Amino acid sequence: MKILTILFIFIFLCPPSPLLGINEANNSIIYVDDDNTEGPWDGSIDHPFQFIQDGINEANKKDTILVNTGIYNEHLRINNDVYLIGKNKEETIVSANGSSEYLILDTVHDTQIYNFTFSCNTEERLDIIKMINCTSCTISNIDIISQSLQRSALIVNGSHNTIMNIYINGRFIYAGLEIFYSHENTIENNTIDSTGAGILIFRSHNNIIKSNMIINNTNGIYIEEGNQNRITLNSIQGNNRGLFSSYSIKNIIKNNNFIENDEQAKFTLLLRKDFIAPNYWENNYWDDFKGFFMKPIPGIVYIPNRHLIGFFLPWIAFDQDPSLEPFTINIL
Repeated sequence: MKILTILFIFIFLCPPSPLLGINEANNSIIYVDDDNTEGPWDGSIDHPFQFIQDGINEANKKDTILVNTGIYNEHLRINNDVYLIGKNKEETIVSANGSSEYLILDTVHDTQIYNFTFSCNTEERLDIIKMINCTSCTISNIDIISQSLQRSALIVNGSHNTIMNIYINGRFIYAGLEIFYSHENTIENNTIDSTGAGILIFRSHNNIIKSNMIINNTNGIYIEEGNQNRITLNSIQGNNRGLFSSYSIKNIIKNNNFIENDEQAKFTLLLRKDFIAPNYWENNYWDDFKGFFMKPIPGIVYIPNRHLIGFFLPWIAFDQDPSLEPFTINIL
């Protein structure tokens, strides 16, 4: 078994992360180490559990589960408010076979996940991490990598969650990061590379999408019936389409870099009195913009008809004050 040194304990108890409230008074610390193959297993520092799920099952509300380096071939489900922390993401790896998501957070509040790599090579098409009805949770400093064709890397369902410092790379059909019927979440400082949609916002409102690197995807950001989201200071680069907004209104799209996308941006609107309010585009950098005033953004408007299917007309929106220089966007 690996020697659990004082330095190792110190790193766990004082991680350089936004995680708050860890090791509060009267809360337990549970240890996991895949090298403890012979037992006994009681979750103590001397007798850590071999499997992460055993540590999760043992934990009470607000307990901390510290996971040593190793490759953990298991599917994880969290339905309690706990802190799950790997020693470091490069060497603390969750990889599993089968037909279930690698990690499910089910109806939890203030659960925090930090410092893991989720590595997928199964032929089953899965969502790697799925958050279901979660509030005020944080997932940070995570890599999600897939060598095989999968659905989405990370699905967010809930409100007031924070997703930050995530690296996603792989063959994800739907999205790297999917925000699904979710509100008032913060998606910040992530890198999403080579997926279907880098960030998919589906019927989700009032979310903050800030300071992300979204590169080499089919769609950089795809908004489907999502309103009043704030999309700022993202680098949207090298995608087939930079941003597509479908039947979505009152989104603020400001101070982003649109660079070397095959098609920079496009939108569809529904002509209806309570749905015609446009998105607000301002001060984005467009590497193909050669003008001096407003940047035109092409789109179409759908005009419904009571008796017929309806029809589409070409439409246009404008970036009110396009930037002439790209923004400096630092991804930690």
